[in-house]
Amino acid sequence: MKKTLSHQALLTYLLLISVAVSAASCSSGNDNDPLANALIQSDCERCPLMIPVNSGEFQMGTAVAERLIDPRTGSPATNDEPQHAVSIEAFSIGIYEVSVAEFAEFINATKHPTTNKCMDFSKPGGFTISTERSWQNTGFIQSGNEPVGCISFYDAQAYAEWLSSITGKNYRLPTEAEWEYVARAGATGPYFWGNTESNACGHANVRSTGADTISKRQIEADKAGFPCDDGFVHTSPVGSFTANTFGVYDMQGNNWEWVADCNHKNYEGAPNDGSAWAEENCQFGVIRGGSFLNLVQRSSVSVRAGRPRSGAASNMGFRVVKGTAAAELITAVAWKDETNDASGEGGQLFNENCAACHQESGEFQGLYGKGADSLFTAIKFGGNNVMSMPAFGQRLSDADIRLLVNYVLIQNGW
Repeated sequence: MKKTLSHQALLTYLLLISVAVSAASCSSGNDNDPLANALIQSDCERCPLMIPVNSGEFQMGTAVAERLIDPRTGSPATNDEPQHAVSIEAFSIGIYEVSVAEFAEFINATKHPTTNKCMDFSKPGGFTISTERSWQNTGFIQSGNEPVGCISFYDAQAYAEWLSSITGKNYRLPTEAEWEYVARAGATGPYFWGNTESNACGHANVRSTGADTISKRQIEADKAGFPCDDGFVHTSPVGSFTANTFGVYDMQGNNWEWVADCNHKNYEGAPNDGSAWAEENCQFGVIRGGSFLNLVQRSSVSVRAGRPRSGAASNMGFRVVKGTAAAELITAVAWKDETNDASGEGGQLFNENCAACHQESGEFQGLYGKGADSLFTAIKFGGNNVMSMPAFGQRLSDADIRLLVNYVLIQNGW
């Protein structure tokens, strides 16, 4: 059996790395960095290492003239506009993504029932939504100090609530604005290290040679080659790459990270005070930062993706923050067990493909509406709505999608 570090050994190891990096940063003329000498703390033996973040203001999102082209589509994303000024209050953030070992401590203590389906990308040329995949079995071998994957929003939130209960402190998921503020760490370009994709591999675990194919359009994009090779096909141990100037690791790449906000098509009407953009009965959340499966352009500091909060994928994890602002209170929506007994082609397609539709009857609300054509668009093309994660247009025929649409309409009484 493969041995992994104990949690205490892991924390000690990571703390030594952090101190070494901080010392190196100071000796290289980084004395003006307000966080270079910040005290990294852990509130308990099982708690993640946290670093304080000073209050400030930054430009959130991307200016039109600075949009990156997505190599898969040949077009830029538009869900990170308009660029706008946001004020941030002081808080603390985990210097690493929550690791497998840290999440295991939570599961052992609470017996929390994690999400029962996870998107698996190991199948050549595509993906599957599997009941065999979980945070303990993502489809590839992980050590205890790699970022936990196959995590839904509700799993991540439950972990933060557990930390709060055992420490008496206010742990929560970062708001989207807090996340981007830390990811940028003062940078104004697409990456915290600058504007050059070829420098990515010293700073982030992003898509490179040998990565799982994901989709047909990703295969086509990969033919153009990669700007560099970071040496990891899957996740890397947390802290393997250079920290940003705030002393935080892996904000770009490794795993996507859940934030507290509900998903919106763009930033029109977004709050400018750093709070979470909440919504009643929110079912679609936001993940940030890209992953080991995503090209560097899809792992920029401003890239955002909408995902069903009940969904999970092998490249989706999280990190926590600690602060005085109250987190949005969300009640987890149970998976729709009735669909397991669904008969007919539409029901079978649903069970085999739709990790995101397991909501209580009548509660699903896609950004494109509840009509047949709107649902067809959401399922086929995904995008910011992503009723399905990701788009199913390359794995299902239009006829199959229509069957799936009809099933969803009937199930929800629309």
